[in-house]
Amino acid sequence: MESNDLAIQLTQWAEKYQIDDILSIANTYEALLSLKSLDLSHKRLDSVPSCLFELSSLQTLNLSHNQLTELPQEITKLTNLKVLDISWNHITHNIDFLSSEIKIKKGWNRQ
Repeated sequence: MESNDLAIQLTQWAEKYQIDDILSIANTYEALLSLKSLDLSHKRLDSVPSCLFELSSLQTLNLSHNQLTELPQEITKLTNLKVLDISWNHITHNIDFLSSEIKIKKGWNRQ
């Protein structure tokens, strides 16, 4: 994905969901790519945009307390991911495609 396209897509998505972590650095492509931690909890998300998986430096991703029903396999593009919090969602499908290196917090997923 082109750097400008990524910045535009992430900015538009971040504005829609009021994601301050992204909005504060969205004008700098390098800053987006070097983002290590992202808290997307309590945003009423029902999906995760594919452009998010271009943030290859992410080590911690908090998706807790949303309305997610699945995780796209594209999340495996986040090769530096160490901690993934998907608790308090609606995820009922298999997530075995995730690396065993990732600490996954998945408590209380409603069916």
